Amino acid sequence: MIKKLSLCGLLCSLAIVISSLERFIPLSAVIPLPGIKLGLANCVIIFALYMLGFSYAFSVMLIKSLVTAMLFSGPTGFVYSFFGGLLSILIMMLLKRCKVISLYGVSVSGSAMHSIGQIVSAYFMLGSVHIFKYLAVLLPVSVLTGLLTAFIVSLIFNKMRITL
Repeated sequence: MIKKLSLCGLLCSLAIVISSLERFIPLSAVIPLPGIKLGLANCVIIFALYMLGFSYAFSVMLIKSLVTAMLFSGPTGFVYSFFGGLLSILIMMLLKRCKVISLYGVSVSGSAMHSIGQIVSAYFMLGSVHIFKYLAVLLPVSVLTGLLTAFIVSLIFNKMRITL
């Protein structure tokens, strides 16, 4: 229990640092659209989900969302991050339990649900159904970022000699 809790604390710190550093990647120069980022901190959350389980992964997501919102984006950023992260982690947990969906499928689904969660949050905050049109842009990008995240996590698992 102590080892899991210690690892969870380390993963929370790592997710916060990666999320903070990701802000320096000039992705908007390549894809000039608001709200698009690589989501590299999600590698940490997926790692936590597979290695520690749902409750620890949820904790990492929640703490990362809270701390990065306090540092960078404020209450609105927290709402987007939390609801996107909540939908993401719920679908990833369900698909992971299926045992027929690969790490790549779990990651891409989580990435897509994160975008959907953010758009639903924006709908409730802005009150406009037109925000759902942005999913046509976000979902293809989510597939790419989900694949990248899964690739990184699979490299980590290979280095650690962990088979899924």
